[in-house]
Amino acid sequence: MKIMAVPLARNGNPARVPYLTYISYTTSKGERKRPSSLPLSQRIMVQASNAWSNLGREDSRSLFDWKRRIFLLGERIMDRIEYEEWALKGIDQALGPSIRSLMLSRRRFPDAQQKRLSLLYPPSLVSPSTVLESIRRMASRRQPHHKWQLLYNTVGIIVTSPLFLVPAIPNLPTYYLLWRLWSHYRAYTACKSVSTLLEQDLIDLAPDAKLDDICAQHEDGETINLPDDWKLFMGPRRARQLMDAYELPEQCRVDLMRASMQAQSAISKNVS
Repeated sequence: MKIMAVPLARNGNPARVPYLTYISYTTSKGERKRPSSLPLSQRIMVQASNAWSNLGREDSRSLFDWKRRIFLLGERIMDRIEYEEWALKGIDQALGPSIRSLMLSRRRFPDAQQKRLSLLYPPSLVSPSTVLESIRRMASRRQPHHKWQLLYNTVGIIVTSPLFLVPAIPNLPTYYLLWRLWSHYRAYTACKSVSTLLEQDLIDLAPDAKLDDICAQHEDGETINLPDDWKLFMGPRRARQLMDAYELPEQCRVDLMRASMQAQSAISKNVS
């Protein structure tokens, strides 16, 4: 399992931390687990994700087309969720169990050679110190946010759960809060995992030529000049190239485009 740092936008001033997002992926087909071998919680989430995707199918039929209307509304809501949360959720799925076993093995066998995490980055766009500062800042800044959101969503679930007693009407508020509770929990545990890796110095920064070639392409029509000397890198073509080069799932393309859209919006707001 590896993680890659994907630049979204960079400023002409190298002292300013660029906008980066992170994608976790398997390095070989042998590491990709079959659905039946996943933990129960992940199997439930896979089934829920498939059920949600089925709501948006164009051939789906329902009274007043309510299924597709709910799907489109949900997609707009998900587009507003901060891209750092999406990135952290992927890191948690990849690293959560291995971090716990890593710490346990280190206590039992302190002299044994420890497994390390490879963090790929494009060397012509970001420096190793910048990547470390970015992921450290993301983990430390977002951990208290997700911790409090766990409490707020738990309270919200308790308040809205009586709506299950209303017949013939799906309790969408509680379903949404349950999903948000799970999402914040995944992001919170990812923050702790990343912090542990940084504290134990178990992250190896690895410059990756393939990632650099894709992200640093010039004159391809996707690099957008933004105010205050910012440049936006990630567009649909580059996202598709990353998917093909690293055999990433479709969800990674969606996450990259959400991240790019939010980075552009954040830069425009900060400049105005």
